[in-house]
Amino acid sequence: MNGMKIAGLISEDIMEKPVMVNYTWYDKAKGLISWNFENPNNKKISFILIRGINQNGTVSNIYAFGNAFYPLYYYNFKVEFATEPVALKSVSIKSNSAPLAVIEDKDGTLLVAFIYTLNPMEKYSMLEGGWTGVEPGGIETIISNFRDIKEFSIDYDREQCSMYNKEAKTNYPCPPDPFNVKSGVFKIDKNVMPLFNDKIKIG
Repeated sequence: MNGMKIAGLISEDIMEKPVMVNYTWYDKAKGLISWNFENPNNKKISFILIRGINQNGTVSNIYAFGNAFYPLYYYNFKVEFATEPVALKSVSIKSNSAPLAVIEDKDGTLLVAFIYTLNPMEKYSMLEGGWTGVEPGGIETIISNFRDIKEFSIDYDREQCSMYNKEAKTNYPCPPDPFNVKSGVFKIDKNVMPLFNDKIKIG
């Protein structure tokens, strides 16, 4: 037996399958798509969604859903930061939403994104606007493991406010800069580039 490697079967209970995702057009003329998720695992799973813009087969600007404009979502739309992985409950496609959370990537970079948590075999859909004339590409769900809860100070790039208001033709105010939140920390085993140069500090 010396020097021999013994291979064995791995229980499906141990292996986590990626959450399945696709998109469908909800209102193409208005640039509205529906993200459709399904958890194929027999346990509750938390994850983030990354995607970019597909133009003529070339995908650019890949980033985590919710990483753009999250200061406005939090301050003006009352989107809360999750402090634990609570499974989402589907209400309706127009009402469904996800909380924000601080994500720690493989290299330890901190960023903010929507965090999704689904029960076993559960399906969930959520709308996203801004896709007029373009389609998503580079689509991937990344399993995110809850670590703990911490207090954060977020010094964010205020360009997010002007960009959102310009694109949406609105005049929402910016939150204080920096602003403080309590958030769950979710760890991912992949590096994800934040869209803006926000500074997220513990404490």
